[in-house]
Amino acid sequence: MKMLPKYRRYRIINKSGQVLDKTAGAIELRLSPWKIASGELEQVAVIVDDLGFDGAADLNDGVSTEGSVIDNTTDLYWGESGVITVLHDVAAADGSFDLYVEYCDDNSTWPSDATDFSDANITDLQFVCSVPIDNTAVNKSRRVNFEL
Repeated sequence: MKMLPKYRRYRIINKSGQVLDKTAGAIELRLSPWKIASGELEQVAVIVDDLGFDGAADLNDGVSTEGSVIDNTTDLYWGESGVITVLHDVAAADGSFDLYVEYCDDNSTWPSDATDFSDANITDLQFVCSVPIDNTAVNKSRRVNFEL
C-alpha cells in the first residue's frame, strides 16, 4: 500500500456545456484522510473545499478551477475517501464536471504550473471521477463518492 504524497490538490473542469453561475451554482469537495496508527484506523476531521469556486467568478464551460493545497508532511495519511458535489442551475447543461488530483513533493512544482498546461490537456493529471450533469438536474445537486 502506498501513502498519499507530501502535497496534493484537486482540480475540477466544467464540461457541462454551460457557465456555472457564481450566485446559483455550487461545488463542494469533502475529504476524509485516514491511516493506521497503533493498529487502529485513524481519521482526521473532514476537510471541506470549494475548489476555488467561492463566489469570486463564474466557471465557464471548458475551464477549470483548483482547490487548496493539502499538506501531508506531518500526518502521513495513507489514503482518503471523498465526495464531490455539484449544483448547476442551467437547464441546457449537459455533460459533466471532471475531478482530477495532482501531486507535488515540494509544494512549488505542480504539473498544472507547466508552461504547456491548459484546460484542454488537463487529462495530464490523475483522473479521480466524473459528476454527470444533464438538463433534468436544474437546481439539483449531483454527487459522486471516490477513494484515493
